[in-house]
Amino acid sequence: MKKINNKIKTFWGISEVGFSFMSTVETTFFVIFLTDVAKLPLPLVAAVTSIAGIADAITAMLAGVIIDKVNFKGGKYRPWLIYCSPFVVAFFVLMFTKIGPDPVAALICAIGYILSHGIWNISWTANRTLVGELTDDPKERAFLSGRISAGSSAGKILASYLVPVLNIFFLGVFAGSSGVIGYTMTALIASLTFTVCFVVHFVITKGYDEPKELSDADTKGARSISFKDMAKSITSNPQLLLVLIYDFLKLIGYYTLMASVAYYAKVVLKDESAISFILVVFNVGALIGSLISKRIVDKVGSKLTNIIGILGFAICLVVIYIMPVNKIIVTSLLGLGQIFFGIAYGNTTSLYSNCGTYSEYKTGKNTKAVIMSFSSLAIKISIAVRGVVITSVLSAISYNADAAITNSTVSGIKMLFLLVPIAFLVISIIPLLGYKIKDNDIAVMEKELQERAKAN
Repeated sequence: MKKINNKIKTFWGISEVGFSFMSTVETTFFVIFLTDVAKLPLPLVAAVTSIAGIADAITAMLAGVIIDKVNFKGGKYRPWLIYCSPFVVAFFVLMFTKIGPDPVAALICAIGYILSHGIWNISWTANRTLVGELTDDPKERAFLSGRISAGSSAGKILASYLVPVLNIFFLGVFAGSSGVIGYTMTALIASLTFTVCFVVHFVITKGYDEPKELSDADTKGARSISFKDMAKSITSNPQLLLVLIYDFLKLIGYYTLMASVAYYAKVVLKDESAISFILVVFNVGALIGSLISKRIVDKVGSKLTNIIGILGFAICLVVIYIMPVNKIIVTSLLGLGQIFFGIAYGNTTSLYSNCGTYSEYKTGKNTKAVIMSFSSLAIKISIAVRGVVITSVLSAISYNADAAITNSTVSGIKMLFLLVPIAFLVISIIPLLGYKIKDNDIAVMEKELQERAKAN
C-alpha cells in the first residue's frame, strides 16, 4: 500500500495557499472591481461573469480529459504544476485592467478570465488528482483532503488581509492613477504567489508520479479517454453525480456570500474598512474547520460530517439575519459558521477521490483526473451562477455605487448576503442524503484494484 512521506505530511496543502490567495482576489473582489472601480455598466458585468463562467466550466471538464490523455517523460500529473504557471500569471493580470472604452475593457477582462482559468484548471486538477497517486489509505486521503482545504482557507486569510493593503500601497506608489492599478498589481502579486506554491508541491511529490512504461494497448487506452468516458463515469457512478450536485449548490451559497461581503460592509454596516477584518475572521473559521474535519470524519463518517457542517453554517447565517446589525456580532457568527463550513469543505477532495476509486472499480478504467475535474466543474458553475445571482439582485434593487443608500438598498443587500446563501446551503443537503459510498469500502476497492493490476 502506498503511503505518504514526511515532506508531504509537513508541506502538503501549500499549493492551495497560493491558489486560494489568487482565486480569492477574483471570487471576493472581481465583481465589485467591475462595478465600483472599473465602473462598467451592470449589463456588461453580467455578460463578463456569466459568459466567462460558462467557458470556465467547459475548460474545467476538458482539463481532466487533457490530463488523462497526456503522459510526460517526467510523470503524468506533476509536470502540469509548473508548466501552466507562467501563462496563468499573464492572463490573470488582464482580468483586473481597464483598457479602452467600456465594451473593449469588458472584453479584455473576459479574455483574461477565460484563458487564466482554463490554464489553471489543468494544474489545479492535476494537483488534486495526485491525492490518489500519493496514497491508497482512505485515512491518509482524508488527511490530504483536509490539508488542501486548510491551505485553501489560509490563502483566503492571506487575501482577506493583503488585498486591501496592497491596493492602498500600490495606489500610493502610483499616485494620481485610477483605483484600477491597485487591483492590477495585486493580481500580479497573487498569481506569482500561486506559481511559487505550486513549485513546492512539485518538489515534495518527487518519486510519487514516476513516468510509466506503456504498452500499445495502454497508450491507446490513455488516448481514447473522451466525453464518452466522462459520461460513462457518471452513468455507472450515480454517487459522483450526487456529490457534484451537492458541491455545486453549497458553493453557490458560499461564493455568493463571499462576493457580497464588500457590498454588505459598505451598505449595511456602513463601514467599508470592516471588509478586511470580517474576511480574516471568516477564513480563520474555515481554516479551523478544515483542520478538524478528519477527526469528525473518523467519528461519524464523511456523509454525516458534511451534513453537520452545512446545517451549522446555515443556522449561523439565519441568526445573523434576525439579530440587530452589529459588526462584532456579524463577524463572530460568520467565523463560527465558517468553522462548520470548513468541516464539510475539508472533506470535499476526499469525496471526489473516493468517487474516482469507485468509478475505476465499477468500469475497470482509470479516469481519476476526469472524476476530479468534476470538483473543479462544481466550483466553476457555482461561480458563474453566483455572478448572475449577484447582478440580478443588484439590478432588482437598482444598486448604484455612487447613489445614496436607502432602506430598500439595505434590505436588498441583506437578502443577497444572507437569505440567498441560506437557501442554497439547505437545498444542497438533499442530494447528499442519497450518497451511499462508505469510507470503509474504499480500502477494500483499492485492494481489489491492485490485485486486478497484478493479475493482468
